Amino acid sequence: MTVVAFAEKNKAAEEIAKILGGGNYSRTYVDGAAAYKFKRNGEDWVVAGLSGHIMGYDYPPEYNRWNEVDPGILLDVEPQKFVTKENLAGAIEKLSKDAHLIILACDYDREGENIGFEAKELAQRVSNAPIKRARYSSFSKNEIEKAFDAPGEPDTGLAMAAEARQILDLKMGAAFTRYVTLSVREKAFTKEILSIGPCQTPTCGFVYEREKSIREFNPKDFWKIMADFDTESNPSDTEVKNPDEKKLKTVKSIKADSKTDLKTESENAFSGVHRSGQITEKEKADEIFKKIKGEKKAVVLKKSVKEQSLTPPVPLNTTEFLKRASSFLNISPEKSLEIAEQLYLSGLTSYPRTETNMYAPDFEFVPILSDLSKNPSYAQTIRQLMADCSGKVVPKNGTKDAKDHPPIYPIRGAVQADVEKMVSLPGAYAVYDLICRHFIANLMPAAIFEKTRLEIQIRDELFDVTGSMKKSSGWLLIYDYETKKDKLLPQIREGDILFVKKIQNTASKTAPPKKLMESELLTLMDKNGIGTKATAPTHIETNKKRGYFETSGKTISILDTGYMLMESLDFAVPILIRPEIRAQIEDLIQQVEDGKIELNDAVLTGTALIKKMYGDLTANKDRLVQKLAGSIKSEAAENDKKNYAGVCPVCQNALRLITTDKGRFVGCVGYPDCAQTYPVPKTGTLTFLRSKKCPKGGIAVMDVGKKYNWAVGVGPCFNCDQKDVCDPPETAGLCPKCKEGQMVLVRLSDSRFLSCFKRCGHTQSLPKTGRLTVLDKKCEICGWNLFKNKEQDKEEETFCANRRCRAIGLKNEHQKNP
Repeated sequence: MTVVAFAEKNKAAEEIAKILGGGNYSRTYVDGAAAYKFKRNGEDWVVAGLSGHIMGYDYPPEYNRWNEVDPGILLDVEPQKFVTKENLAGAIEKLSKDAHLIILACDYDREGENIGFEAKELAQRVSNAPIKRARYSSFSKNEIEKAFDAPGEPDTGLAMAAEARQILDLKMGAAFTRYVTLSVREKAFTKEILSIGPCQTPTCGFVYEREKSIREFNPKDFWKIMADFDTESNPSDTEVKNPDEKKLKTVKSIKADSKTDLKTESENAFSGVHRSGQITEKEKADEIFKKIKGEKKAVVLKKSVKEQSLTPPVPLNTTEFLKRASSFLNISPEKSLEIAEQLYLSGLTSYPRTETNMYAPDFEFVPILSDLSKNPSYAQTIRQLMADCSGKVVPKNGTKDAKDHPPIYPIRGAVQADVEKMVSLPGAYAVYDLICRHFIANLMPAAIFEKTRLEIQIRDELFDVTGSMKKSSGWLLIYDYETKKDKLLPQIREGDILFVKKIQNTASKTAPPKKLMESELLTLMDKNGIGTKATAPTHIETNKKRGYFETSGKTISILDTGYMLMESLDFAVPILIRPEIRAQIEDLIQQVEDGKIELNDAVLTGTALIKKMYGDLTANKDRLVQKLAGSIKSEAAENDKKNYAGVCPVCQNALRLITTDKGRFVGCVGYPDCAQTYPVPKTGTLTFLRSKKCPKGGIAVMDVGKKYNWAVGVGPCFNCDQKDVCDPPETAGLCPKCKEGQMVLVRLSDSRFLSCFKRCGHTQSLPKTGRLTVLDKKCEICGWNLFKNKEQDKEEETFCANRRCRAIGLKNEHQKNP
C-alpha cells in the first residue's frame, strides 16, 4: 500500500519529495506525468504534479454554433464539466487505485483547492481510500513536514467558491461576447470578436474612464507668483521677470542663466510661492506683481519646525506586492506573479497569493534574518537592527488577516548568482531583493524628518516656503525605492531680512489627469472587488492580448479598439463597464467560501444578476450597435485617406466619398441609421485638400480636376465671398495697363499666365515649364514681385515678369549710352 500525494505543479511535487524523502527519491512517469517515489517511516510514497486544472466547464457541443444559438439561451443552460487533460486524469486514477491514503497538496487558495477536488473526484472513481489535505505556505523543511504529518480535511467551501466563479464567468462571457459580436456583424463587416468579460470589461472600463477624462479635459489659465530669496546680497543678480512680456526668448535665456548662477554663487538661495497659489484672475496676479516687482528686501515673519516620522511599510500581501513591483521595478503584474511563484517553488520565498498583511504572534523573525545575513547587501543593516532591538523584533503589522497564508516574506537568504541559478526568469533577483528588503524594512524603526515652514513678507504680500531634512534614515536605509529628496533651507530666524533676487509672474494652464499606472489600476480593481489577488494580473493581461490597452513603462494607454468598445458600452449599457455588479458576484463567491450559501444558490443568484445586465444589453441593442458599428466603420473610413472626408455633424461617425452606379456623393458611414449626405461635382477628379479649412463650416475642401476648389456642404469656392481669404491670389504687381488692378498668377492644368484682377483684358505670358515661385523680393526698377523658375537640367532663373519693366530698363540703358 502506498501514500499518494498530488501537488499543483511538477516543481512543487519534486520539492516535497526532496524534503519528505530526506533527499532520497526517484522519478518515474505515469501516462506521461512525472511522479516522485521515496520511502518515509517505512511506507512507500508517491508525489505527482498536476500542471494546473485537469477539468473545466464548457457548454455541450450543440451550443457552440454561434449563428444557430440565441446567446441568451446560454444563461439558462447549465455548463458541463469536462476532463481537459486526459493523460493527467489517467495518471491520477492509476496512482490512486493502490493507495491507502491520498493527500491533496495543491496551493492553498481557491484555485488550488479546486484543482485538488478535481483530483479527488477522479481518485474516488477507482479508490475508497481516505482523502486528506496538506496545507503549507512555503517549502521550508519544518512547514512541509508539519503539513504532511498532520493533514486536515479538504475545504469544500474554498473549492466550490472557485467552481462558482468558473460557471458564472463562463455564462456571462459566452452570452455577452456572442451577443455583441453577432449584433455588430449585422451592420458592420468585421471578423473581430468583441470580447466582453465579467472582470475583463470593468478592468478596461477603469482605463477608459481615465482616458476619457484626459480627452475631455478643459485646461484653465492660472498665474503663479514666485520669488527667489537669498540671505546674502548680490545686486548684480537682482532681476525682475514677467513672462507676459513680449521678449519671451530673452526672458527664458536670462532665467536659465540666473538659475545656474544662483546654484553656483550662493548656497543660501531658495524660492517661495505667493500665498494665493494658483491665481485664476489675471488682473489680480498683475496687481500683486506690480505692487512688489521693484522690492529688493523681504522679512521672515514666522518660522515653524516640526518633526515628522515616516512609518515602515506593512507586510506584503499580493496586491501590494504587485503594485510595488510595477512601480519600483517596472515589471508587469502578470510577470511579477510568475516570478514570485517560481521563487516560492524554489524555496526562496513564501506563497505569493495572500490577502494577509500581518504576521502571527508566534512568527519567528530571527532565524530568517540570520539566514538573510548571508547576503552582504543586507548583513550590516540586519546586524544594526538586531543590536538596536536587543534580539526582540517587532513587526509593523497591517490590519487584515485573511486566515489563508502569512504575508509574502523570504524563506532563506541567497545572493544574486544563487537566485538566478534557481530561477532563470528575467527580473528574478530584483523581485527576490524587493521581498527581502520589504521584510527587513518592516522590522526597522521609522524614518524621521524635520520639516520647516517659513512665512515671508514682501511689503504686505505673503510668500510660503517649505523644506525638510532627514534626521534619521530608519527603514529607508534598506528600502531605497522610496528615498525622499531633502529640500534644505539655510539657517534663518524670525525677523531676519532677506534679499529678493527675482520675482516672476508666471502664466500657466491646469494640466489634465495623468495616464493610469498599473499600480493604480490594481488598487482600483482591489477596491472595487474586480477579480482576486491571484486573478487581477490575468484580467490586465487579457485586455492587452485583446488589443484593448497597452502598457508603456509604468503607464497604461487605451487603444482605439478598447476605447471604441468601452465608449459604445458606456453610451448604451454603462452598467457593463462599471464594477458594481461584479462586486456583488464576488461577494456571492466569498459567501460560498465562507460556507454561508451553497454553490447552486450562488449560481442561481449570480445568474439572475447577469440576466439583469443582459436585459439592459438587449433593450439597448440599437443604441449599442449604432454606436459600435459606426465606430468600426469610422475607423476603417479614417484609414482610407483617399476617401475620408471628416466627421458627421449629426452622429459623429465618419464621412467618406461614396461612388455608385448613379453617381457620387459624400455620405455618413452610419447609414441607414444616419442618412446625412452632401453633393459633390459630377465630373472631374476629386482630391481632398487636408491642409485647407473652410471658414464657412464646410466639412472638407476638395480640389476638382485641378481647376477649382469645392467645400463639402457649402459648394464651389469660386462663387464664395471668402475665396480670397481661403486662397489668397499670387500677385505680381500693379497692372501696367489700367493702373488699378493687381496682376494675378493664373495656374491651369496646361498653362499659366498673369491676368489683371480688374479684368481689363491685360495678360502676360510666363515660362511654360519649370517650377515657378512668386518671391517676396521686389524688382528694383518697377516694384513688381520677382519670380523664380527652375527647369530640369537648367540653372535656376530669377526674373521680373513685367514686360514694360524690361522696356523701361532698355530705355534707361539707352539714355545712359546714346
